[in-house]
Amino acid sequence: MNRQTNRQMGEVLVGILLLMIGLGALAEGAFPWLFLILLGGYMLWKQYESAQAGVSDETYEEVHSSRQSGAETVYAHALKAVQNAGLDPNEVRVLPVDVGVMAFKADNDPVVYRTRPIPDDIDYVQPFVQLRLPTKATGRIKFEILDSDGQVLFIHEDYYQLERGRNLITPAARLPIHDAQAMHANWRLRISADGVMLASHTFEWHETSLNRVRRHLSEDGEISQELRAAVSENRLQRMSLDELLSYQGDTDADQQRR
Repeated sequence: MNRQTNRQMGEVLVGILLLMIGLGALAEGAFPWLFLILLGGYMLWKQYESAQAGVSDETYEEVHSSRQSGAETVYAHALKAVQNAGLDPNEVRVLPVDVGVMAFKADNDPVVYRTRPIPDDIDYVQPFVQLRLPTKATGRIKFEILDSDGQVLFIHEDYYQLERGRNLITPAARLPIHDAQAMHANWRLRISADGVMLASHTFEWHETSLNRVRRHLSEDGEISQELRAAVSENRLQRMSLDELLSYQGDTDADQQRR
């Protein structure tokens, strides 16, 4: 509790005490004590108005701060990506405030992934970044995507004219995703401007049930044509691994009898 709050509470208590004394004296007919009543009431009224003004100022500050923060939203993972690139977010003039990838599957609308794991059954990924600049500028922006083994799978660099404020940039190219790529650890998205790295963002993959079944099948060796057809038709998504192996064992036994 600060000094100003203590002073305000003290004035309120004094005001209440003066009112009580004045009212008690007024009940006994001591009219000169009416001055105490007026003084106590004035002190309470003053503190009430001061409190109302404080609430109004606080409300204004909250609304103002909310508007400011809404206009200056910066994602935490973007700042971390800047730090991963060896830069100080408080000192850079070209600041990445948002970064991630868009995932495409079949004819569905793309889904934005920033920090969530990406399903490994998608068809393409397309990176994006939002840069904040203090003034207009022109230059080349390069996107790179590296897999779990550090191999560069995607490079795209193009020339951009950037405006003051926020600029959403995405390359005019996508990276195809397939099972043969290394997905056992995080991937990395690197963004550079005129040869200077601005952000290094990591993202991870989520293994879907169908790809998990395919992986186990490839580890177990050859499979029958019937089982291969069942996998391609997506009928094994609700089967457990034990059921799958049992199914394969029964098929192999039938082949031996034939």
